[in-house]
Amino acid sequence: LFIFILQGLLLWSRDSGTVHFNNRAQSNPTYDFTSHPRFICTPMPVDADPSCFPNAGATSGEEAKATILHLRESLVQQKEIILDQRETIRELTAKLALCEGFGHATNNDHHHALNSHHAPAVGHHAYADNGHHSNHQARHLLFVILTYFLSSGSGRMNPDGFLISFPMRTNYMYGRMKKTLLQEIFAFTLCLWIKPGMGPGLGTPFSYSAPGQSNEIVLIEWGNNPIELLIDDKAVTLPLTLTDGRWHHVCVTWSTRDGHWEAYQDGVQRGSGVGLSSWHAIKPGGVFILGQEQDTLGGRFDATQAFVGEMSEVHLWSHVLTSSDIHSLSTCSSHLHGDVFAWTEGEVELHGGVTRHSYDTCH
Repeated sequence: LFIFILQGLLLWSRDSGTVHFNNRAQSNPTYDFTSHPRFICTPMPVDADPSCFPNAGATSGEEAKATILHLRESLVQQKEIILDQRETIRELTAKLALCEGFGHATNNDHHHALNSHHAPAVGHHAYADNGHHSNHQARHLLFVILTYFLSSGSGRMNPDGFLISFPMRTNYMYGRMKKTLLQEIFAFTLCLWIKPGMGPGLGTPFSYSAPGQSNEIVLIEWGNNPIELLIDDKAVTLPLTLTDGRWHHVCVTWSTRDGHWEAYQDGVQRGSGVGLSSWHAIKPGGVFILGQEQDTLGGRFDATQAFVGEMSEVHLWSHVLTSSDIHSLSTCSSHLHGDVFAWTEGEVELHGGVTRHSYDTCH
């Protein structure tokens, strides 16, 4: 048997706008259906425990919260897509304007030739025919040029491109690469796009600590010191200049043979040398950190050595890239990916407030 638990006495009254029940003897109760009932009668078994009965209101509230969170995430994703599309449209519009300007210039030349008052009638018809033919050629040329721009631009664009931003110098903002070295390596090439922020020194864009050696590989500039490359806690000065607040492509290479190293900025070799930790092997099992110098394996950061700015396309290879490969990377004519780790969203963990933004370094 089921009974109805009356959760409120409801009486409707037109004068007061509240809901009333008259006594049982009333045969014709009057209801105001414009008012909303404030209580719900819920059927329950006689032996049921009211405290265990499901609460539909709570479930609906949880579902509403989940829906709102999902909509917010979708909104953020759509905003990012719209920003990317606006940038692409702006670029293509500029290219189209250049092409149309070329076409108008060609048509104007033929227009002046057609309107020459010194040409005879026969010549006028000849010029008209030639002008029509030239106009067709100009349109065809415009189409070819625009097609080239679109195809070459889409070929260079990286739809998955992104940057990470370090807005301030702290000891808790950093990025961590999920991969590590599985075995010793005897050479490497580190390349990245970098845009330093304000303040003295570049900080530490990249560091690799290994068991027993926290400064296995470090790229650092702090205080008034020049940019240095550390291998096994031994350092050389790199002749690089990155203080203009612009994006730069930076690559450093090293080989255990004679400790030979090279430094590149924007595809051009700026320096090289030997004797940097000669015949040393880069130890496996360490931690790759972006934005901080490590005093212990994966931690104990120093805010004075932290990186401020933006970086993108960080790749590490287990061999020395050729100068032509490095130049191609800097001019976006190739997209080589590091074999130790490559720049993908799933590869980089962000901590402490480091933010990720859609960005294509080649545009």
